[in-house]
Amino acid sequence: MGMNMDKKKLGMEFFGVMVIVMVAHSGDQHPMLTGLTAGLMYTMAMGISGGHLNPAITLGLMATKKMDAQEGGQYIAAQILGAMAAFLMADIVLGESIASAAETGGQIELWQDMAAMTFAGFILMIVWITTLDDNKTGFAMGGFAVGMIYWMLESSGFTAWNPGTHLAQGIWTSIMATELTIDLASFWIFWIFPTVGILLGMVLWDWFEAEDEAKTDVVETDE
Repeated sequence: MGMNMDKKKLGMEFFGVMVIVMVAHSGDQHPMLTGLTAGLMYTMAMGISGGHLNPAITLGLMATKKMDAQEGGQYIAAQILGAMAAFLMADIVLGESIASAAETGGQIELWQDMAAMTFAGFILMIVWITTLDDNKTGFAMGGFAVGMIYWMLESSGFTAWNPGTHLAQGIWTSIMATELTIDLASFWIFWIFPTVGILLGMVLWDWFEAEDEAKTDVVETDE
């Protein structure tokens, strides 16, 4: 039963990322369509795998010991493979031209990329943890909220906040070009700073929850 459950979780992470990335890199690449697709995939995934669909979320949960390292590694592998499958479909099957992985996050200065990636990770985690985690508002509403964040980030022209997709894009274009297309000098920022933003969001949320628990304990003591 446990093995079947793990396969279902990993399959959902693989499928969810694959669909989001394929929509994001196919056709007109409309931010609204990407956001709606992300919302649907998060709604589907939350009740099965927890709805990570982004290695930065998984790394944040692993770093705070809310997820086992082995399981987290499997999630990240499934997410990257899902993105790889999406690029294969978009490139080979649909005939879309896949650009090399971004060397910057779209900003002018490196510190601006760092700040933007951190902010994107922070916003994503705050929305994810306040709507999807433990089914606080219902999976449908939570998925919709995360989808709106995807729409907002895609519309801003800043799409370098999913490290798994960035890595998969670099691997795929390197395979097709038969040479390394990933900029190793800037590769690390795509993993570190979205994850830092995720961690900041988790720390802030835990702090708020601790405050609420403290107030509840005071009320119960008074009674």
